[in-house]
Amino acid sequence: MSAGRVRSLSEVRITHGAVVALAVVLVMAVAVIGVVTGATGARGEETSASVASTEAPVDMYAAMADIAAGLAALPAPTTTTVPVRRVQTRPAVVVDPSDPGVWDALAHCETGGNWATDSVPGFAGGLGFANGTWSSMGGTEFAGSAADATREQQIEVAQRVLESAGWGAWPGCSSQLGLR
Repeated sequence: MSAGRVRSLSEVRITHGAVVALAVVLVMAVAVIGVVTGATGARGEETSASVASTEAPVDMYAAMADIAAGLAALPAPTTTTVPVRRVQTRPAVVVDPSDPGVWDALAHCETGGNWATDSVPGFAGGLGFANGTWSSMGGTEFAGSAADATREQQIEVAQRVLESAGWGAWPGCSSQLGLR
């Protein structure tokens, strides 16, 4: 049964142990009610002899034995084997970072292939370098901003970023392109 809400009574599954426990509780409740109502009436007065004489006394032990025999006659619960769910994984993608086509595809995803873009504040170039990343990975040896560097220079810096941070440096597009 799922952790969700049960939609109908037919979806409820009760174990044999729970049925036995429920039966015992019900028999005990009937026994307590019988003892309480047999000793006094609804208002505390003694019951009339006519009412007490018309009802047959109930042997609680015999009633419980009958219930237990009925439960024992129930078919044994069946076990259901649920197959192990296999998680499908994508095969490892082997990409040669020195292949410019990989970087062209990434740039197309990141910036529409515009290697000179600086339209998003804090990011520049075809691969959408953060300004801090461009500087920390040595991009300023080529240009102050990735947008002012050539495609080849940006790819060289991107290869450094890839070695340092992996394809996760471009989380959305690298996933979309199947690079990670």
